[in-house]
Amino acid sequence: MKDGETKIYGKHACRAVFDKRPDDIIRVLLDQKSKPFFRELLDHCVAQRKTYRVVSTEELEKFSGARHHEGICIVTIPKWSRSIDQILAEDGAGLLLALDQVSNPHNIGTLLRTAAHFGARAVLLSGKLRRLSAAAYRTSEGAAEHVDVVFEEEMSTLLQACKDAKFTVCATSSHKGVSLYEQALPARAVILLGAERDGLSKTLMSEADKLISIPGTEKVESLNVASSAAVFLAEHWRLHA
Repeated sequence: MKDGETKIYGKHACRAVFDKRPDDIIRVLLDQKSKPFFRELLDHCVAQRKTYRVVSTEELEKFSGARHHEGICIVTIPKWSRSIDQILAEDGAGLLLALDQVSNPHNIGTLLRTAAHFGARAVLLSGKLRRLSAAAYRTSEGAAEHVDVVFEEEMSTLLQACKDAKFTVCATSSHKGVSLYEQALPARAVILLGAERDGLSKTLMSEADKLISIPGTEKVESLNVASSAAVFLAEHWRLHA
């Protein structure tokens, strides 16, 4: 695969790419069973003289690098997202989901799906990632096409920009902070969540404007990052949508 190209597989993920940015599609590989579902896409490829091939399941698995390709893989130009300054420039209520050092593609895909469902402006990712993986696209079920994603090495840089734009940074903690239901989330809020295993660092905790916990039975130590995000995003939607 050439520079400036990315692979996306999965029925809903590929359908979303075709619906949102058909001109970015470079070529398509799919199996025989998937042809009826993607007839419009194949007609588009023919009309625009883009390559498509009907291949075996084995060849599709080899090309996509995944067993869960769901019968199709698209090569496309990487999705364009707005910059953090463009995202923050919008007036009014808004929610950003900030994920520090979260790298599991299935968690990222699930988080993107949740962010799209509850109308988050963007997902902010710190760490070494610079683009979404094909697995994250598939797990998002097409939601990756509807949410801006910003990549930055250090989360502190993004948080400072958010604060400058009058967003309140709300860090999540399973042991400390005010209950989510005792203090309303601000209209302009950043929900800050940490990595799957280690959570947020003390440094990032100290940079937050608010420390908020999700109350529960305490029979388990904490919710995972995707479940925590869903609770916070749903509450913000309830209050400010």
